Amino acid sequence: MVSVLQLQADQITKTFGTHKVLNALSLQLEGGQLTCLLGQNGAGKTTLLRILAGLQKPNGGQILLDGQPLQETFRRQIGAVMHQTFLYEYLTALENLHFYAKLYQVPSDTRILKEALARVGLGKVREVPVRIFSRGMKQRLTIARALIADPKLLLFDEPYTGLDLSGCQLLNELLVEEKAKGRIILATTHEFEFVRQVADRFVILNKGRLVDDFEGGPQLSLDRLEARYLAITAPRLVAGTAPSPQQVSA
Repeated sequence: MVSVLQLQADQITKTFGTHKVLNALSLQLEGGQLTCLLGQNGAGKTTLLRILAGLQKPNGGQILLDGQPLQETFRRQIGAVMHQTFLYEYLTALENLHFYAKLYQVPSDTRILKEALARVGLGKVREVPVRIFSRGMKQRLTIARALIADPKLLLFDEPYTGLDLSGCQLLNELLVEEKAKGRIILATTHEFEFVRQVADRFVILNKGRLVDDFEGGPQLSLDRLEARYLAITAPRLVAGTAPSPQQVSA
């Protein structure tokens, strides 16, 4: 029997000065699933992803990836698409992937990297400097970079940003493929319609706490997803009109 990859975050706390961004948050994720992290601006979503990506340290709590402390996990096991692209503007798309492949200590075979660029629709512009790329093209490149190390954990912070309709559909295809490989995938987005098509699970953060956790899948309509989200994040806005989370899940 093949064991399922797991990530366990226990009692994660993060403060900036006197402001507590994450408040004893616990979350377990499994391979082969895409979990979508929802919440208002300032709820702590990006902070959590940055901690899981190793870009920030929590003030308290523990994170285990496949049973090992995350800080001891080799960085190449984590692929991340964050708000900042961290691309080198004066290098070409192919040169960017070559650089990061060496940084992650993974094979930097040109043929493999060309295939990675073709996979995200950038095959024909692989020799073009990134400085003249559109925002959507840069987003495609960061997605390709996140996948080149064959990571166990994939983190996406607003991955649909800048993508046109075909780009959003392509991203969803890639997410389905990566789920089939047993990856752990955690994504934040406000693009409910797109992520609803591929998410297996939704969790909602509110003021640094995990306040709701429910299944996704084709049975979850956009209306029901939005209603459940608004019932928690904007109850006064929808008072008297939106059902409670319990009613939505019924």
